[in-house]
Amino acid sequence: MSKKLLILLPFCTSVYAAARPLPPAVDNSSVSNGAQYTHAAPANGVVFELLSRIEQLQREVQELRGMVEEQGYQLSEMKKRQNNIYTDLDQRLQALANGQPLPAKTVQLAGTDTAQAQQTETQAKTQAPAQISEKAEYQKAYELLRNGHNSQAIKAFKAFIQQFPAGEYTDNAQYWLGEAYKVNQQPELAEAAFQKVIKQYPDSSKVPDALLKLGYIAIEQNNLAKARDYLTRVKIDYPGTAAAHLAEKRLLRLDRRL
Repeated sequence: MSKKLLILLPFCTSVYAAARPLPPAVDNSSVSNGAQYTHAAPANGVVFELLSRIEQLQREVQELRGMVEEQGYQLSEMKKRQNNIYTDLDQRLQALANGQPLPAKTVQLAGTDTAQAQQTETQAKTQAPAQISEKAEYQKAYELLRNGHNSQAIKAFKAFIQQFPAGEYTDNAQYWLGEAYKVNQQPELAEAAFQKVIKQYPDSSKVPDALLKLGYIAIEQNNLAKARDYLTRVKIDYPGTAAAHLAEKRLLRLDRRL
């Protein structure tokens, strides 16, 4: 019996395998390549958009850097011009004080004083009459000093300070009054005028200039210790200013005299 079963077993296995159905065939020919990647397309779009935004930001940063560099250059040039103008004015005032003739070239002043003194036609139409009058009076006095009319400038600055004791340009007028006295060979009055700038207008931009001129007066009076104190104060308390630069140069000259 067992021998018969062994003989029939391979035959039954082959019959069963032949009768077993095959799995259905799948045809992928009708499926397009785009349909297979429908979920990848949105991701690629987001990446491209981010890259575009990054490039745009990079261009904006480059533009901002260029603007900053240009403004820095312009500021540097303005500082150089201001220092040159201040040095030129100081030399001319020194020449007047020493009785030397001025160069033929007219000084074209710029910076704080000229900017405050000058007045355009448009500003004249929009500003209040009192402010226009203050600017006009200041400009008249300043022009008198600039053109060498020292005594007239003294009277004009004194009248301006009396008329506008709390004006916008009173601190400047007080400083230029000291300059007018100094050029007019009146050192005591010049010293008193510069001291008023320091005491009455401690926040004025003219304070370092007033200290510098007090140092110059002390040198002319041969009080070198006092002069050194004024010049050192300008150099330490107001670094980077035109007055500090001139004070440093004068201190070097004093050192050579020792």
